[in-house]
Amino acid sequence: MSQGVVCPLNEFLKELKPEYSDYAASQAKRIRFLLDERNFIPNLSVYIDTESLKSIFGVLIKNAVKYTDKGFVKVGYRILENNVLQFFVEDTGNGFDPDHLEKLSVLFASPGKDSGTEVEKLTDVDRLVKTMGGKVRLESTPGMGTTVHFSVEYKPETVEAPVADTKVEAAAAQVNQDSAAQSKATSTNNIWEGKTILIAEDEIVNYMFLEVLLEETGAVLIHASDGQLAIDAVKSNSKIDLVLMDIKMPNVNGLDATKQIKAIRPQLPVIAQTAYAMQDDEYKALQAGCNDYISKPIDANKLIGLMKKYLNR
Repeated sequence: MSQGVVCPLNEFLKELKPEYSDYAASQAKRIRFLLDERNFIPNLSVYIDTESLKSIFGVLIKNAVKYTDKGFVKVGYRILENNVLQFFVEDTGNGFDPDHLEKLSVLFASPGKDSGTEVEKLTDVDRLVKTMGGKVRLESTPGMGTTVHFSVEYKPETVEAPVADTKVEAAAAQVNQDSAAQSKATSTNNIWEGKTILIAEDEIVNYMFLEVLLEETGAVLIHASDGQLAIDAVKSNSKIDLVLMDIKMPNVNGLDATKQIKAIRPQLPVIAQTAYAMQDDEYKALQAGCNDYISKPIDANKLIGLMKKYLNR
């Protein structure tokens, strides 16, 4: 096993988000970089080679972005038996039909756009992972995306509120189930054909994510970039079946917009989109008249489930 340092693992992964969110945005594609925190163990610190880990994630994330035109690139981890960490980088890109890691190495070679240097090949990732006592495994379906799993050995340093082995396995199984359900949810064809959905969202990247998520449902999407435009849309279009309402928007915020929309059409379902940082958003949203809420970053499976609750009745 290669040299390592004590690493607060959750914080290490969270530090990847701003860098690679900017990188994904810079590629002029409809992609969001997501961090799957559902299987995080609180305050977990491990003894691990962080420099190699950064290099591995850099290669895998950039190549995932290269072969993904729309949707997301997502990273996360789970704990396996015998002190093994399994990380993953999942994308909704073109997908491959992988037989051997070596056959894919040329496909994963990607020229750097900014520096002009060549991004390391997947075979180099395989080499780095092996120096960390681990291995690489790929899952891929043509047209549906690719997930690269890589496991590494580690030494646990500090774990507050440790999770029993059975709970870890149950949590890992749930993540896998959620991931499969999410893929199914995001590929549901024409389930809302003839329905009209108003998306009130001022951040264009967030709107594009929802647009990509819902484009295969057959629904007609209307975009309002602030609360007043959302109100005007409801006034002028009686065919709107559901509103996805961001809480923080310019001119008229989402809460005030919801109150006015409910005054116009009391039975029109409104699902609020709230931020993790705002702990009282849930209460305020329900008080304003929202029928339901979902926290950001948006969980695709949960959102589709909420929407089905109101659109499939």
